[in-house]
Amino acid sequence: MSEHAASLELDELDSHHARPVLGICVAMGFTTLLDQTIFGMALPRLRDSLHASPGQLQWIVAIYSIAFGIALVPAGRLGDLIGRRRLFLIGLSMFSGFSLVGGLAQNAPVVIVARLLQGVGAGMINTQVLGLIQDLFRGSSQARALGRYASAGGLAGLAGPVLGGLILALTPDDLGWRLMFLVNVPFGVVIFYLVWRHLPRRRSSGERFSLDAVGLLLLSAVTLFSMLATLADADARVPARTYLVAALAGAWLFVLWERRYQRRGGSPILGAGLTGSPGYVLGTLVAMFQFAGGTTFGMVATLFFLDGLKTGPLWFALLSIAPAVGMMVSSARSWRFGSRFGRAGVVVAIAAYMATLVLLGIGVLWLPVAGIGLLYPLLGLVLGALGGLIHAPNQAMTLAEAGAGEGRGTAAGFFQLSQRLASSVGMSWGVGLFAGAAGAHSGLLAWRHAFAEALVLVLGLLSAALVAALSDGIRRRRVIDTSTPSASRV
Repeated sequence: MSEHAASLELDELDSHHARPVLGICVAMGFTTLLDQTIFGMALPRLRDSLHASPGQLQWIVAIYSIAFGIALVPAGRLGDLIGRRRLFLIGLSMFSGFSLVGGLAQNAPVVIVARLLQGVGAGMINTQVLGLIQDLFRGSSQARALGRYASAGGLAGLAGPVLGGLILALTPDDLGWRLMFLVNVPFGVVIFYLVWRHLPRRRSSGERFSLDAVGLLLLSAVTLFSMLATLADADARVPARTYLVAALAGAWLFVLWERRYQRRGGSPILGAGLTGSPGYVLGTLVAMFQFAGGTTFGMVATLFFLDGLKTGPLWFALLSIAPAVGMMVSSARSWRFGSRFGRAGVVVAIAAYMATLVLLGIGVLWLPVAGIGLLYPLLGLVLGALGGLIHAPNQAMTLAEAGAGEGRGTAAGFFQLSQRLASSVGMSWGVGLFAGAAGAHSGLLAWRHAFAEALVLVLGLLSAALVAALSDGIRRRRVIDTSTPSASRV
């Protein structure tokens, strides 16, 4: 099949919607990710302008991710039930409207509320984006569309630090951080018009789903407590272990409720099409551990350069361009990689990613500071490219394994939620390990060893991703062997 023919491998009912909708999806993915990469740079000026306390600043940072995670599965479920177009418009209105509220805020509590509702809107949007891509594209075209969506993350990582630095450098102190909010508003108005015009109005599925409101509430509580457990420090009023116990108890109640709800004839959130699909479960585990390892490494590298090597923020942003470029370019072409090599390609890419990290760790331990500064962008380019070859193909293969009758938005919501929870836990663990190792000694040697110790954790997480990918590859091989007649194998 030619590339042109593959790009037309769409649902015939929606083929005229596909190209503009993909553009909308990529644009919104870029915008919501850019908001996260750019906003952290504005925090010092926001703190000084609004006289925010350390506690308020912590909530401003954390509340967006918490709200984003909580919104994913409920929004995916509702998108399956009432249609993606409606949920997309609601989420976009919230994201853009509360960007305006945050940009005009006169005190920190208003910013906290604005970031909370921005996060809810962003979570609603991102779940519908993945659902729309699954609805409108099939086969290699779906993998290609997911690759383009993933490349938006690399572009956001590339543009965020540069754009944020320029805005802050060219504006007065009280205006720069406000523009980080307000830049979303005109963009949101344009996208709202395009969504209203191009997104299909029909429901994505003829299936009728029961809402399972109790299950959604329990799952939201589990998500909230899990994320709070990663944010609570030693001096917090509620210790992390209390949140963790609450999350585990909520998970137990959620499983009990889902079983009871299914026995009564309802459509549970965790339907058999998800929990009973080995491909979906194993692919989600790959995403969890790979994403946790990647984001933990990114956070540890940032702390090592900024605190350990005393690299300035702008200089570190320049060093980080190479990984973002690698991710952006490889994600856009990863559909070819996934179509040709399948799960085996993902296995090789994860193994190569781990080997590259080992090389970086050796360099950090033994090279002079100037050598580390040269090595990081070179190997970072490779890491970014390998990450793009892992993320988008795995996502395409995993979502394709959701069982028949399961809502695509629900499957996408669980997939994204698992990544965010694993990322939060991994980063909390990694930062704690890195800070503890660095604080136990003094001098550059301590920072080097702290980086190496944190890298062991990252490699452990990636090893779990590798095992899950290998298991799925073996399963797929067995399925092919058992479905191929013995005569044709001879």
